[in-house]
Amino acid sequence: MRLSMSMKKKTADKWDRRYFLLAKRISFWSKDPKAKVGAVLLDKKGWPIALGYNGFPAGVEDNVEKLKDGKLKNEMIVHAEQNTLLCSGSRARRGALYVYGKPICPRCAVLIIQAGVARVLGIKPDPERNPGSHTHRTGKISLAMFEEAGVDFVPIDPKILKSRKRKRGT
Repeated sequence: MRLSMSMKKKTADKWDRRYFLLAKRISFWSKDPKAKVGAVLLDKKGWPIALGYNGFPAGVEDNVEKLKDGKLKNEMIVHAEQNTLLCSGSRARRGALYVYGKPICPRCAVLIIQAGVARVLGIKPDPERNPGSHTHRTGKISLAMFEEAGVDFVPIDPKILKSRKRKRGT
């Protein structure tokens, strides 16, 4: 039995929502008091292969003073996207990456492109609605790089994660 296009779309939307929700849950593992970012990386067949959140490198203490010092923290922090790519190695090629918490920064976009990730789902940068946000301003650079490199970016509105009544079997 073949699935109709609308049935395939509903199934894809359901799984996109689930993996984006998982990325949100993973974001809470971060000890960063200002930024909670989570990521889920799927292989080319759609199986989860890596989870990541923003935090200091392994072996570096999650010291509150370091986390409160913005400049120091930004020099030391490993982004959620970077963590997933480090854990997955070459299995990231042609995979999909779900990112919750912030728009993707250019430094992560470079690594995502270089790793060969085919599809990225995340928060679309919106500098007009977030005029003071460096992340939203530079996120536009990431989108331009994705487009130029042929990486499919799918904006996901975090509002889709609000609870809704579940139907049987979903």
